[in-house]
Amino acid sequence: MRLWTMLRLGSSRRAVLSETFRELANLAGGAMVLGQFVGERPLSISIVAVGVLAWLILVGLALFYAEDR
Repeated sequence: MRLWTMLRLGSSRRAVLSETFRELANLAGGAMVLGQFVGERPLSISIVAVGVLAWLILVGLALFYAEDR
């Protein structure tokens, strides 16, 4: 846990980082999930699952950095 003690962010930087993670989550999830339905290849459940997992992880990071300490 030493990394987290070394990383000190002010409230404004935490807000920016949280917003960036939320936007990145939507881009990653949208590209991997919606791209499956737009593309010409057959539907790949594993890519959809990775897209959903990436979205969940990035939203979790956004929520982690958004909470006030």
